[in-house]
Amino acid sequence: MTSRHAATSACDSNASGVNLIGHITGNMGLGVAARNTLSILQARQRPCAAIDIDPGLGRQGADPTFADLLLSPPVAPHRVNLWQLNPPEVLALRLQQPAWLDMEQHANAIVPFWELPLLPVVPGWRETVAAMDLVLAPSRFILDAVAASLPAVPAIHYPQTVFLPDGVRASRASFGLPHDTTLFFLSLDVTSDLDRKNPQAVLAAFRQAFPEEANVGLVIKLSHARTGLSWADPAPLLAEIAATPRTFVIDRQLPYIDVLSLAASCDAYVSLHRSEGLGLNLLEAMLLGKPVIATGWSGNMDFMSRTDSCPVGYDLVPVRARHPAYQPEAIGPGQVWAEPRVSDAAGWMRRLATDPLLRSELGQCAGRSALARQADVLRGEVFTVLDQLATNAADPGAVIARRKNWQRLSGLARSLPQGRGWPGFLRRLLGARPT
Repeated sequence: MTSRHAATSACDSNASGVNLIGHITGNMGLGVAARNTLSILQARQRPCAAIDIDPGLGRQGADPTFADLLLSPPVAPHRVNLWQLNPPEVLALRLQQPAWLDMEQHANAIVPFWELPLLPVVPGWRETVAAMDLVLAPSRFILDAVAASLPAVPAIHYPQTVFLPDGVRASRASFGLPHDTTLFFLSLDVTSDLDRKNPQAVLAAFRQAFPEEANVGLVIKLSHARTGLSWADPAPLLAEIAATPRTFVIDRQLPYIDVLSLAASCDAYVSLHRSEGLGLNLLEAMLLGKPVIATGWSGNMDFMSRTDSCPVGYDLVPVRARHPAYQPEAIGPGQVWAEPRVSDAAGWMRRLATDPLLRSELGQCAGRSALARQADVLRGEVFTVLDQLATNAADPGAVIARRKNWQRLSGLARSLPQGRGWPGFLRRLLGARPT
């Protein structure tokens, strides 16, 4: 398994530089994705500058892997801005106009993460995507969403991989877990939306699969479980976990390497999500050589198949969620996601628990598949498209068009009433507390 620091590849000759703007030190999925892109850029020996954006909720500074790339004050010397942020954050930065930011003289590419078949309709989201020179869709699911919502916007598939930091070690004793038990694992960020992550379905499948067995367990890692956000209240979930025998909860913040070590300490990963833009946790588990049981729909099907994992059947249903990002006025009409079939998942859990050989074979296939994907992504072919962007970045016509786009978008954002659109959504998301 290739670690982040061991990733090496041939140099891209005459490669253009990239200003990578994202949650470089943040302990969440967008932060991991940004660091993975930096790993690829470094493996290709491409020039890059990193600009760390605070995600709020105390999540900045958790991962110092690329701290040596961060300059104070920040600078963006290259001709391409690569945004590893979602559109609301890009728009917020556009309105703030930090000294390092130049969106007119620089080409702009974005790696957006989204979890539904169509992009949101809330003012500012699609407009920000449409103002980009290029969309790098991190899964084919997201690529399809961009094509369906904004067919005129240039977009290509940007396959994702993960890199394991040095020092990942399986150690059940470190986490107080039993040694003689088959352990299933689930990790989720409570602020990513409990309705979408759907951990209750995992609990239901576990109870259905093992009504009496004593030699199986379910390990649940929760992140950001105490934010005070009204729509991210974990109390009902914690009560259901407490009522489910043989469950183990870890709800403290852990460094990224420890979360991976926890995954390595378990026997299989389970995710009965209703939708994933990608599913980094699942891909990490596969790279660790663990069989993955997961809903067979959305972004995780970029890297899962019946030969290397355990896809679970589902039915498409209308979206119903508490998270502000998935409210009807934000997502628009007709949006659906998957309702996984709990009985399918329970069947897979029973098979993996009772058949160690199957568990081992599937885990080995998962590891080989994830490694092959990593090798493909490390070739960095998608970044050659950025070279053309860099070449054309200062073209007078492109600069004029870019300036008009961003001025129009800034005007739209400023004209929205308080609380409307993505600027208002960000205020509610980061500042709302229970009433």
